[in-house]
Amino acid sequence: MITPLLLRVYAWMQTRYPEVLWRGDASRREIALTFDDGPHPRDTPRVLDVLAKHGVRATFFLIGKDVEQVPHLVKQIHECGHQLGIHCYRHIPFPLEDTQTLLKQLEHTRNLIATAAGISPNELKDVRAPYGWFTKGTLALLGEWGYRLVMWNCIPPHFLQPLSWTIQQVMDSSLPGSVIVLHDGHGHGTLAEHIVEVVVPKLKSQGFEFVTVHEMQNRKNK
Repeated sequence: MITPLLLRVYAWMQTRYPEVLWRGDASRREIALTFDDGPHPRDTPRVLDVLAKHGVRATFFLIGKDVEQVPHLVKQIHECGHQLGIHCYRHIPFPLEDTQTLLKQLEHTRNLIATAAGISPNELKDVRAPYGWFTKGTLALLGEWGYRLVMWNCIPPHFLQPLSWTIQQVMDSSLPGSVIVLHDGHGHGTLAEHIVEVVVPKLKSQGFEFVTVHEMQNRKNK
């Protein structure tokens, strides 16, 4: 669970680990909308429908064991033009895994996603750590293995609170270069599809463009 204390910790970590993608270029009115903990057999298709309705591309960080259950949804995400990313295999914090176990689980998850989507595993480099928990050592290992860690600056606990609270949090946190996290892998609480349906038109009306994490990183590095 993401608590107010953790949010303060993340704010401190942004200054300590600038090599991690927390936000994009603050001079660009663009936002990376991301989804964690999928694919979910009910929620993911609904999210894809709403994104298609509004012409928005997003980034999905997937859990390996769930990819095994619904691989066709991974292919659907890819064919809809969205970016695929690696979340984990079992949603265990990276620092709690020994080095070899972490490496094997990342590789296994990457191969599962690549096979389901029909793409090369080399196309999958962006990783989001479960609960956003990583250490300096974790970051070094990910870099050594060729992965890029992606965090966020907005992660409302929408599965624990009313829709109106989440909408307000997203709108208040949406700045140029924001990375927003929603969850399409929770079958309870306020569903991600309802949030997207409200906030995307609002943010578009403010002149924001929605991009994938890969696009945001490339533009930031130029």
